[in-house]
Amino acid sequence: MLAFIATRIPGPVAETADRDPGILTLVFTLARAVRIGTEAAFARRCALAEAAGGPNPF
Repeated sequence: MLAFIATRIPGPVAETADRDPGILTLVFTLARAVRIGTEAAFARRCALAEAAGGPNPF
């Protein structure tokens, strides 16, 4: 079926110019990783403070 469809296409498909170059995906992925990492680090610090008998900031 794919061979039949490929033979019916008159020419190469033109790509649009507004495609994501990958740098935006990389930036948003890194920002998400940093945000999740800071939230996890804060939760660990709170758990350590609570285990030591200090106040719980939550």
